[in-house]
This record gives sequence, structure tokens and C-alpha cells, in this order.
Amino acid sequence: MSAGRPRVCWILAVAGIVLAACAPSNVYLSKSFSSSGKVALLPMINETNDLDGPPFVRGLLFNALARRGFELLPLGEVDAKLKEQGFTDGGQLQAATPEQIGAWTGADLLFYGRLEEFNYISLGFYSQRKVKVAGKLVDARTGERLWEAERGFTTQKVVANKRAAEGEFAAQLAVKAAEKLMHAPLQAESRLAVNELMRTLPNRP
Repeated sequence: MSAGRPRVCWILAVAGIVLAACAPSNVYLSKSFSSSGKVALLPMINETNDLDGPPFVRGLLFNALARRGFELLPLGEVDAKLKEQGFTDGGQLQAATPEQIGAWTGADLLFYGRLEEFNYISLGFYSQRKVKVAGKLVDARTGERLWEAERGFTTQKVVANKRAAEGEFAAQLAVKAAEKLMHAPLQAESRLAVNELMRTLPNRP
């Protein structure tokens, strides 16, 4: 991504809970940006240790792009066509050119997603839930980068005593187990991170 000014964060603290959304200013937007044509939302590159995070966040991205008017190819169709070429993981796609992926999927535009951070931390009096996601839109016919940005969202909580810490730890375990069961981890933070990312991408006319 292009260089920019230091990141800007907004922080809201309520009853020991801190919500933070960090917005790096180095958003790239091409002067020749165009969102016309069919978009293939590719499998995400996963830089985390969580296996449920990438498909969940990819689904959120799909819905967010659809709401903004983008013409999206069905995810199952995209995945099937990539699998025919031997690609089943987002990280593998770096070995193919945008022109190749466009030809395989029938897409005019490619949306590359990357999950950079996706974690829970619970340490005594402190707990944190953090998601950071990046996106890039590329012209499949020319390989030109049209847009690129990253956004994150963090929920932090600090409690005042041991009893509260024990209760918070138990609550976090229960929430984590429920989200894991539904294959929808870090739901609130993921949705907010995706929403922040989409704010940097122009709507389709």
C-alpha cells in the first residue's frame, strides 16, 4: 500500500469497556477507479491461526459489497472454478496473475481479502477481542490495482477486582465457545471492521 500519515484511532470507553477502531490513512484509490463489471470475491489470505475467521469475514465482505451495489459472482461458483485450477486457499492465489484468475472465473474485477489479526486475549483483569482486515480491488483484464485499504476493530475490557476478573474470564469462554459452535467467531468486531473497510471503497454508481 502507498505510504501515508500515521493511523488515526477513535476510542470510546464505557463502564470499563474500550471500543477502538483504527483507521490508517494510507488508503489507495486509483484515478481510473471503476467498479463496473462482475466481481469475484476471492478466498481470503489468512495471516492468523483461526480457521473459522476467513470464511466468516469473507461472507461479511460479500454481503457488504452486495449492499453497495457491486455485481458479485456466487462464492461457490468462484471457489469451484478456482479448484479446477488447483487453488483451494487464498494464499495460493499469489501464484496466479489477475488476468488468469479473471479468465478462470469470468470476472471483470477481483476482490482480494486478507485477514491480518483475529484474536482473543484474556489475561487476569484485562480482555481483548481484535479483528483487522485488508482488501484490494484489481482490474482482472489489466492487473491494475484500483483500491486498497485496511481497517481494524478492537474491544477491550478492564475489570477492577479478582472476582470480576473471574466472572469476565468465564463469560469470555462461554462467548468464545458459542461463536465457535456457530462458526461465527468475533462477530461484533468482524462486522465493525468490515464496515470500516467498506467506508473507504466508493459505492458502485
